[in-house]
Amino acid sequence: MLTYFLPNANGYTIRTSQTTSTAFTMSLQDMLTQTNSTASLVSASYSPCESIASFSASISNSYVGQEFRVRISNGTTDIWNGTLQVFASQSVSKPDYINQIPLTGSISFNSSNDYIIMN
Repeated sequence: MLTYFLPNANGYTIRTSQTTSTAFTMSLQDMLTQTNSTASLVSASYSPCESIASFSASISNSYVGQEFRVRISNGTTDIWNGTLQVFASQSVSKPDYINQIPLTGSISFNSSNDYIIMN
């Protein structure tokens, strides 16, 4: 499932089926009303070695609180299927991860890292 925070375009990097085209289209179907719409994709790129597509998506502000079935296609074939939920803008930028572990008392050393990488 993808999350989308209004009002700005959101960037995504997802693993897709293999394709030779970089002309992607994103089709949305509202899960409640079954109405179809599309999202604007900007600066789409594709890495054929890893089958990873990167793009920025922009959808209308009128969709706050809705959930969509998402189909990303290369014009002829669907290369990714999933869901997307739309949220209003937050006081804290939710797409930017902030470490929530306190720096005192629970770790062995202080660090200024903002990201946790687990293998």
